Amino acid sequence: MIGNVASNIVIALLVLSVIIVIHELGHFLVAKFFRIKVETFSVGFGPRLFGFTVGGTDYRVSAFLLGGYVKMAGETPSDTITGEAYEFLSKPKWQRFLVAAAGPAMNVFLAIGLVMGLYLYGTDIPEFVLGQAVIGIVEPGSPAEKAGLKPGDQIVSLDGKEKPDWQAVQNDFLTSPGRPLPIVVERDGRRMETTVTPERHGREEAGYVGMLPVIRTVVRAVQPNSPAMAAGIKPGDEIIRVNGIDLRNSGKTIQQSIQETTEKTFPITVVRNDNQPQEVVLDVTPVFRDGRKMIGIDVPVPAVHMKLGPLGAFQKSIETNKENAVLIFQVIGRLIKRQASLKQLDGPLGIVAVSGQAYEAGFATLLTFMAVISLNLGILNILPIPILDGGVILLLVIESLMGHDLSLRMKERIVQASFVFLLMLTVIVLYNDVVKLLPPAQPTP
Repeated sequence: MIGNVASNIVIALLVLSVIIVIHELGHFLVAKFFRIKVETFSVGFGPRLFGFTVGGTDYRVSAFLLGGYVKMAGETPSDTITGEAYEFLSKPKWQRFLVAAAGPAMNVFLAIGLVMGLYLYGTDIPEFVLGQAVIGIVEPGSPAEKAGLKPGDQIVSLDGKEKPDWQAVQNDFLTSPGRPLPIVVERDGRRMETTVTPERHGREEAGYVGMLPVIRTVVRAVQPNSPAMAAGIKPGDEIIRVNGIDLRNSGKTIQQSIQETTEKTFPITVVRNDNQPQEVVLDVTPVFRDGRKMIGIDVPVPAVHMKLGPLGAFQKSIETNKENAVLIFQVIGRLIKRQASLKQLDGPLGIVAVSGQAYEAGFATLLTFMAVISLNLGILNILPIPILDGGVILLLVIESLMGHDLSLRMKERIVQASFVFLLMLTVIVLYNDVVKLLPPAQPTP
């Protein structure tokens, strides 16, 4: 347990440090280009551990390796302003604008580069994500069932989005608790319109509708001396029926179907591709382990290996990051409108937990997670909050429109107010992190 937590922390530190150092490198390079004096380029925060000085810049590694920072001469109103040409505030507004924008831009470039690299190298994409979304399972009593949705329905549009894939469908539901979403589905060649309202679910109060995609049940491995091996089930078989229950349109998983079967021995129908697809009926007798019926097969989510050339990988990366960016702005807008809960926000502890999960899922998942965090950091930093890069850009725009700079006293007050706002937001996300670590409340007897 302790080992897992420690490894998760190390992975999260590495992920965040790389992302933040790349962010600061953007500020650093553009500042150097415009001959702004950079006093410090630090990997990490806190006391200096070691480093070297070149060209008046202290390149250091600091004690707390959670990101990094760049300190420019005359950068903030609280610095000693001498009016020297190398100071940040002495430079033209357009140069300061580019210095401020360079950090978020580097995060966006990093996200694009990571996703592009995945597609160049080749990555596995879940089969159900590709193509237009088709409903596979509708849970009893769920908002989806109340809306009249059924297994086999193909989603034509959701909340105005035409032919969404399952990733888009899932994102819309998760970020829209309590908000009625118009949905159009095609069933037996006819289109039907209805409205589904995601319910607030769990501690995060994320949207829940109770429907899942069509996921083929394909056997990856059969355990030796298992009931499945005795029945003749082979790797590569697609299980389509369990005791007459069709997994493709019944809304039930293979696990549910096996547990609900009362017969000691029952038939399983598989599609086997030897020379040509054919249905094979096999009789299987499960064994009981820990109170559950088991037949001894490994059934992962089917995936498609996707490897693209440089142009295709770049285009796919741009498309993926564009979709993620739109989602981030949608979530920010819904938080402001109080259509989404602040409980959905994760802080450092949440990032640590997800980093560990991503690492265990594989290198490709970890890089994907890193790309998402980098894109989030880039976008959040352009928000018009003065202590952030976006706030610096906003003040530069305001001063340009006014025709003169704001007073240093006014800038100090704006920065102080912004710091208080960010401090309050930090408290909220840390509170969310801690609450999610607590065991769920038990009902009183």
